[in-house]
Amino acid sequence: MNKKIFHALFLTALVTMVAAAAISATVFYFSYSERVMDDLAAELSYLKIAYDDDPESIAHATMSFGRRLTVISSDGSVAYDSVASEDAMENHLDRPEVKEAITAGFGTDRRESGTLLTAYYYAAERMADGTILRLSVSGDNIFSFVMGMMLPMALLLLVLLVILSLIAVRIAKGITEPINSIDLSNPEAENSYEELSPLLFRIAKQQALIKQQVEAAERKSHEFAIIIDNMSEGLAVIDMNARILSVNRAAWMLFDAAEVKIGDSILAINREEIFSSIVDDALSGKRSEAIEETRTRVLQLIASPVFEDDKVSGAVVIMIDITEKSEREKLRREFTANVSHELKTPLQSISGYAELLKNGGLSPETAADFGNEIYSESQRLIALVHDIIRLSKLDENDAEEINESVSLADIAEDVADRLAKKAKAMDVKIQVIRDDDGVINGAEALLDEMIFNLLDNAVIYNRKGGTAIVRISRDGNDTVLSVKDTGIGIPDSDQDRVFERFYRVDKSRSKATGGTGLGLSIVRHAALYHHATISLDSKLGIGTEITIRFPEM
Repeated sequence: MNKKIFHALFLTALVTMVAAAAISATVFYFSYSERVMDDLAAELSYLKIAYDDDPESIAHATMSFGRRLTVISSDGSVAYDSVASEDAMENHLDRPEVKEAITAGFGTDRRESGTLLTAYYYAAERMADGTILRLSVSGDNIFSFVMGMMLPMALLLLVLLVILSLIAVRIAKGITEPINSIDLSNPEAENSYEELSPLLFRIAKQQALIKQQVEAAERKSHEFAIIIDNMSEGLAVIDMNARILSVNRAAWMLFDAAEVKIGDSILAINREEIFSSIVDDALSGKRSEAIEETRTRVLQLIASPVFEDDKVSGAVVIMIDITEKSEREKLRREFTANVSHELKTPLQSISGYAELLKNGGLSPETAADFGNEIYSESQRLIALVHDIIRLSKLDENDAEEINESVSLADIAEDVADRLAKKAKAMDVKIQVIRDDDGVINGAEALLDEMIFNLLDNAVIYNRKGGTAIVRISRDGNDTVLSVKDTGIGIPDSDQDRVFERFYRVDKSRSKATGGTGLGLSIVRHAALYHHATISLDSKLGIGTEITIRFPEM
């Protein structure tokens, strides 16, 4: 801006000075011409007086330096010339100054010479006898006059230009310095130039708008960063060179890889062929999906190309942890197979007994025995279907339970009463130790089923003359329910699996007692429903104790 102001001031002043010099030279020249004419007229008036006194004396008059006197007769012929011979001179009747003198008594004229540097000034006056006295002098024309002034004018212009340059620099700095020192963070406070107020006001308004937009963009960017960083799914955006443009923590944590940064290759997350293959497909313009199993997880990989102006400019890679889903699917397949197997066995027994009854020829005692077997197997089927439905509802969180204040001790005593006959038949003694009422907020039906299954197992898998003990107590803020037996115990190799569906430690005894293999699975789901924890302590041949801790809700 300083340069522009300097150039504008300098060129303006330069043009002004040159124009002023040209105008001055022209004015000086025309003033010079008028003065020459005035001098000629004054001298000619003196010559007229001398001519009137003695016409012959004109020929002997002494002319000033450079002056030329010519006496012209009334017919235009030259009677006398102070410079040239009269005989060699042509008729002067057509000269402008002569014509004007004849008609008006006095005439003047200026004529250029054959060169560019000289002009001639003429003044003529008519005498009483009709003779014309003409006085002339040579002088500079306007070109030679200007050329004569050129050197001093050039020197003067040079000095003025130097001074003007210094002044222009100071003026430019003086104009721009207040502008350069404007505090753009608070432009409305500036009052250096009143003319800048509208501009500064618009700048302030625009800055406020930009600040709002930047804050909004930063807020959205921060929100987006928080969202993607807290996603359980991995997300990575890459360019055409498979370099990472954006990535969240889950992307590398799902693969148990080291932290990656923007600019790293996407293959720093995972270098397996499946992963690199879907990345290559996406960068070639095809959407691709794959399943990859790591040491700890099962991941679903999705890679989609990003198009810009109908050209692939990168890709988005999404990594979803489907380990739980995969395990659920595996459990579902196992559950289906187990259910099919468990249903098939009693159905085959019922079908066999029914076929024998249909054929007839059986004694009443045998037919009654077959009827008892059919009834026993059907009851087993009913219990199995009931447990499957119950477990299915618990899996889907579809159990319509009513949470209320209930006493675990009261439920335990009621269950003990219901199992007393069965325990007596198996020569097992049931004890309920009530150290605390065990009042919790829970679903009474589920808690009843939980205690029933635990105590039923303690009776079934006990030894003759054994004991099954239910204890309700408190440990700090926790309510503790424990069921302990003096039965056969559980081998160490089986203890991690006893809560799985249809898993039986002693299959022969389970079948003999009508067990479905789902009791402890229901116990586990009921505990989860009440946010309780289960622990198992068992010694083979000594007994088993299962403890459930209910936190204070």
